[in-house]
Amino acid sequence: MEASDRVLLIAVDDSEDSQKAFMWAVDNLYREGDQIHLVHVVPRLAFAAQYGVPPVDFVPAAENSSYESAVQRAEQFIIDRFVRALPVTIKSPVVHIIKSEVDTESVGHVLCKKADELDAIGIVMASHNKGRMAEFFLGSVTQYCTHHSKRPIIIVPTPK
Repeated sequence: MEASDRVLLIAVDDSEDSQKAFMWAVDNLYREGDQIHLVHVVPRLAFAAQYGVPPVDFVPAAENSSYESAVQRAEQFIIDRFVRALPVTIKSPVVHIIKSEVDTESVGHVLCKKADELDAIGIVMASHNKGRMAEFFLGSVTQYCTHHSKRPIIIVPTPK
């Protein structure tokens, strides 16, 4: 595989940790000609919180305007945090905003599947240091990916 054929998949969300992981990947993994793919998954949990119902129970179908609003917020933070941070010498990234009708564990599944589809050299992710209790109840996308991905996982540590 030539450098120009390499795909860097970077999982992103609207956090400083994610932004630090992105910049680390640009500074340490990126080679001229690489394609950067930013992947953000809008999980069912986002809609469950909006409707005030537990994510493990029934969640009414999200109205289209709610989903469009979530996508617009994602587009905006991706532009603000990631696209504008790229040096002008690097080609604009390909952005994937994926709606997932499943729980948080499956956000990891979506990332692993997208990495396989793109034949990515790996998945770059931030460690969010949520704490053990939050991780127990919310799951851990990073943990899921490390156990299920066929691709290397690069976890960029972030201070607590």
